Amino acid sequence: MVGRPPTASAAARQPAPVAAVSADARRLLQRVLAHERALGWTDRAVVGGLAALLPAWAARATGALPPEVAASVVAALDGYGALDPAARPAAVERALALLGPLERDEPRSRPQATARESAEPVRTARPERRPAPALADAAADEPAPSPTRRAGWAEPGADAPQADGPGLGAALAGLKGIGERTEALLGRLGLSTAGDLLWHLPQRYEDFTRASNADAIADGDDVAVEGIVTEVSAPGGRGRQPLRVVLRDDTGAVECRFFNQPWLAGRISRGQRIRAFGRATLWQGRPVLTSPEWEAVRPGSTAAPMVSAGRLLPVYPLTGGLAQKTVRRIMARHVPTLAALVGDPLPRALRAAEGLPLRAEALLAVHLPVDGEDARLGRERLAFDQVLLLQLWARRRRIARAAQAAPDLAQGAGAEARYLAGLPFTPTSAQTRAIAEIAADAATTSPMRRLLLGDVGSGKTAVAGAAIARAVGAGHQAALMAPTGILADQHGAEIARLLAPLGVAPFDPDAPAADGPCVARLVGALTARQKRAVAAAVSDGRVAVVVGTHALIERYVRFRSLGLVVIDEQHRFGVLQRAELAAATHGATEPHVLYMTATPIPRTLGLMLHADLDQSRLDELPPGRTPVKTAWLGPDERARAYAFVRGKVAAGEQAFVVFPLVEESASIDARAASAEHERLASGLLAGLRVGLLHGRMRPAEKDAVMAAFRAGDLDVLVATTVIEVGVDVPNASVMVIEGAERFGLAQLHQLRGRVGRGAAESACLLVAEAGSRTAARRLQALTRMNDGFALAELDLELRGPGDFFGVQQAGQTDALRLARGAALDTVARAARVAEGILAADPMLEAKAHDGLRAGVGALEEGVERA
Repeated sequence: MVGRPPTASAAARQPAPVAAVSADARRLLQRVLAHERALGWTDRAVVGGLAALLPAWAARATGALPPEVAASVVAALDGYGALDPAARPAAVERALALLGPLERDEPRSRPQATARESAEPVRTARPERRPAPALADAAADEPAPSPTRRAGWAEPGADAPQADGPGLGAALAGLKGIGERTEALLGRLGLSTAGDLLWHLPQRYEDFTRASNADAIADGDDVAVEGIVTEVSAPGGRGRQPLRVVLRDDTGAVECRFFNQPWLAGRISRGQRIRAFGRATLWQGRPVLTSPEWEAVRPGSTAAPMVSAGRLLPVYPLTGGLAQKTVRRIMARHVPTLAALVGDPLPRALRAAEGLPLRAEALLAVHLPVDGEDARLGRERLAFDQVLLLQLWARRRRIARAAQAAPDLAQGAGAEARYLAGLPFTPTSAQTRAIAEIAADAATTSPMRRLLLGDVGSGKTAVAGAAIARAVGAGHQAALMAPTGILADQHGAEIARLLAPLGVAPFDPDAPAADGPCVARLVGALTARQKRAVAAAVSDGRVAVVVGTHALIERYVRFRSLGLVVIDEQHRFGVLQRAELAAATHGATEPHVLYMTATPIPRTLGLMLHADLDQSRLDELPPGRTPVKTAWLGPDERARAYAFVRGKVAAGEQAFVVFPLVEESASIDARAASAEHERLASGLLAGLRVGLLHGRMRPAEKDAVMAAFRAGDLDVLVATTVIEVGVDVPNASVMVIEGAERFGLAQLHQLRGRVGRGAAESACLLVAEAGSRTAARRLQALTRMNDGFALAELDLELRGPGDFFGVQQAGQTDALRLARGAALDTVARAARVAEGILAADPMLEAKAHDGLRAGVGALEEGVERA
C-alpha cells in the first residue's frame, strides 16, 4: 500500500545484487530519481522498477540519513510501479524533497559529441526528435552548474569513500539476471566480478534520442521510428530470406528486415504499434532497417519515451553469442547499485577545487547517460583519474631516478665529433638537435631516460650511433637491444660501419681474440659456444658495443662498465626486460638509456605513455628520400597489382607482399600468408622466385630467408607483419598489402616504410575491401599522406582508445582505456595537479592521498607484470 514502508523482514527477503554500505546513498537515489524523471516517469530508470532498488537502498542508507528520513523516502516510493502514470511525478518529487536540495536536470538539448573512447563518434539522426516532457525549473537560489559537471550531479566536495566496497568483488553468478550461459560469455571478455562488469565501459554510443519521420530518412542515417505494422511477410521458399515487417507513420513507410529470426512472425502482428531503431539504407526509394532493435508500444503509452530509442544507446564490446540487448539490460539493472560502491581516489578538497564530480556519478553517466554531454563529462572525469595516476607514477619515477648515479660521458665528446665527421652524409637539423639533447643528458651524473621518436627513414640509427660513440670514447660499453634477430643483425652491421672511423671492428665469436674495441651481436641464432664467447668478451671489456635481442638480458651476460643502453622499438619490450638490461652491469652506477621508436606517437599520447621520459623528435626526413606512391585497389583489381609487381621484377627490383594472417582461419575472413604464398607462386607470380617469411618460423629459418631476399636471390617476399619493423632492403621498391582494411593506420605506415629506401621510385598497393567507414578513411588517408606524425594523429582520432601499442606497453593496456581518449587539456590539467600534489607530499603519505597511493601502487604492479 502506498505510504507504508516495507517491514524489516520484507526488506530482508528482497535479494540485493551486492550487499555493502555507501556513504553516498542519498546521492545515488537522487541520481536514479532524476533519471526516472528524464524518462518521463515510466518506472524504467532501474530494471525491475524502483521497487527492486528500494530494499537495498534502505539498508545502504543506514548511517547516511536519519532513519525516519530513509523510512519516509521508502514510503513515498512504495508501490511506485502500480501508481497511475499521472500520479508518479508527485511521488518522485516528494522523495526528492525528503532527500534534500537537488539541482534539477536541464531539459535535454541536442547531444554533444562524446569523449573519444572509440573509433567512431556518437551517431546522430538528422530529423529533430520529439519534444521531451517538460521539467520543473531549478530553484532560483540554487547555484549555476559548473562547466565541468552536469546539473543534478553531486557537489564536487561531497564526501565519498576512498576504498571500493567489498561487494565489487562478488562473482557475476550472484547478480540477478546473469545465468550460467551469460556468465560464461562475459567470462570470455575477462569479466568475472561485479567490479569487472562495472568497468566494462561502452566503446561508443548510438544516438536515437530523436524520432524520425519516414519521409525524412536518408541513406546511412541512424534512426528511431514509430508506426503501425501494416505488413508481416514470413520468409518462404529456400535460401536466406528475411522476415519483412512494414510499419507506417503519418508521412510514409519503413521496411524492417529480420534475418534468421522467423519466430518474430509470432510476436509482431498487423495493426500493432512498434518502435524500431537502427541504421537505414534506401532500397527502391524506401528506407530499410536491417535487423533493427525494436519494442512494442503498449496501449495507452504511445507518448512515453522509448526505453532504448529514446536515449543514447551504449555500444559495449561483445563476444560471439552475446547480444548488445543482453549487456544493456544487465548494465541498466546493476550499474546504479554497483556505482554506489565505488571509492573515490581524489581528495574532497581536490574535487572541489577542480569542479570534478564523484567517480560513482561519472560511471553512471558513462553507462546510463542522459545525453551526449552527460556521457562526455563522465568520461572526462574517469580519464582525468587515469591520466593523473600515470602522471604521479611517472613523476615519482623521475624523483627516484634523480637520486641515482650514472657515468659522466662528457669525456667521449671527442669520439662523438670524430664519428660525426666520418658520416657519409650531413645530419638533418632534427638529427643535430637530438644529438645535442642526448649529449647534454649524458654529460650529467643522473641517469638519462630519453625517447627518440622518428618516422620511418628519419635517421634514428645515426643519432644512436653518436651516443654510442660518446659512451665508447668515455671508456664505457654500450648495448643496443632490438626486438628481432633480423633487426639486430641489421643494426649490428650498420653500427660497425658507422664506428669504423673510431677503430671499432666487428667481433668474430669463432675467433674471439681482439686487439681493440669490438662490435658484437648476440642473438638467438648463435650457437651456445658462440654465445659464451660473446658473453666472455663483454664481461672482460673486449666488446665495447653489443647488439642483440632478448639474449642480452640472459643471466650469463654481464657488462664490465655499461654506460649506455639503446632500446629500439622499445614498446615491444616489457618494462622489466628493459630494466634487466639496464641492471646488467658490475658497476655501482646506472647506465644512461636511450629508447627509440619508429612508431610516430601523437603528442597527447606521448605525454601520457612516456611522462617519465624526456623526448626528442626527428620530424624531418634526410634529403633524397622519395615519398612512396600509394594506391588503394579493390579485390577485383588484384591482377593489376601483381602485373605491376612482375614489371618491377623485370626491371631488376624486388617486392614485398604482406598478409594479415600466417595461416587461414575459419573464424577470420582474411587471406593468409602460407596459403597465398603457394597460390601466388603457382599463379599470378608463376616463374618468379617467391619466398615466405612469418613469425612462426624458427629464427634460423627467418634469417636464411631474409639473407636470401637481401642478397637478391628472391624476387618477391610473401610475409606477415614480421617485416613491419626495421627491415632494410634498398632494392625492394614495391609492396602489396592484402586485406589492408584489417590494419591500423600506424601499422600500414610502418609496413609502407619497408620500401622507398633505395634510388628507385617506389609504390605501395593497398588491396582491400571498403570495409567500415573508419577503414575507408584510413585507406584514403594513406594514399594522400606520407607524414607519419600526421597519420598518427588521425589514427588516434579514428581508433580512439584502442590498444595503440599492444599488450606489452608497460602494463598500461587497461590503465589507458580512457586516458588514451583524453583531450590534451585534460592531460595538461592532470600534469598540473600531479605536480602540485607531489610538491606537497612526494611519497603520497597524507591520509587524504590514500586512494591515490593505492592507485599508483596498482599501476606499478601492472607495469611489473608487463
